[in-house]
Amino acid sequence: MSIFCYKKIDASKNLGWELKTIRENIHLTLDEVVKKTNVPLKYLEALENNRFFELPKAKSHRQAYVRELCILYDLNFETIAYKFNCEGGLKFLSKHYLPKIDPNNLQPFSLFIRNFALISFVFLFIVYIGWQIHGIITPPKLIVYSPIEGQVSNRAETTVQGETDRESQLEVNGKEIKVNEQGKFNDVILLSNGVNTITLSTTKKHGKTTIVTRHVVVVVKVPVRVSINKNLGIEAVRP
Repeated sequence: MSIFCYKKIDASKNLGWELKTIRENIHLTLDEVVKKTNVPLKYLEALENNRFFELPKAKSHRQAYVRELCILYDLNFETIAYKFNCEGGLKFLSKHYLPKIDPNNLQPFSLFIRNFALISFVFLFIVYIGWQIHGIITPPKLIVYSPIEGQVSNRAETTVQGETDRESQLEVNGKEIKVNEQGKFNDVILLSNGVNTITLSTTKKHGKTTIVTRHVVVVVKVPVRVSINKNLGIEAVRP
């Protein structure tokens, strides 16, 4: 229900005049009132001079300031609030008001965000450079699954399997072996009877090399040829 005020107010006895008169009668300065009520000085001056447009835009704030003065001056809040409303103190105001954001108040926060972003960029750059340097000075990996060291075989060939860096160049006994996209390799090499040395080397584009050596012993049974000697009989002859 709307409240209509038809009473003609004497400008010399409006709410501001009343608040100022009471304050002076109890011998309080504006600064003393500020200390006792925590109402900012500029808002006390606005109230005593009926310049309500200078008060905060939130209805709750204006009512809170008036209530603090009523407590200090021993006044009836409902009566003063009614007069305050009639004189336009609460006119066209919402109960909850969101004040405009002052761009100047955002400067410290903006400065923090900018410095944080700069520090993060420098940190990531250092990490990236460190990772690149580590990649340059670290030799490529070379894991050989087959053959195992000291393997004995009865076949004149063996499978060479393993894993290395996919960007590296792999050679087995000086022969280049292809590496797939995952860095794995699989190839068959020929061996000779006896001890065979297999040397695997992988080289990065920056020149670092890793070498792995395997020894495989091949034992191939040689077939026996039989010949007949007329004088001596049967004789076993090996090639």
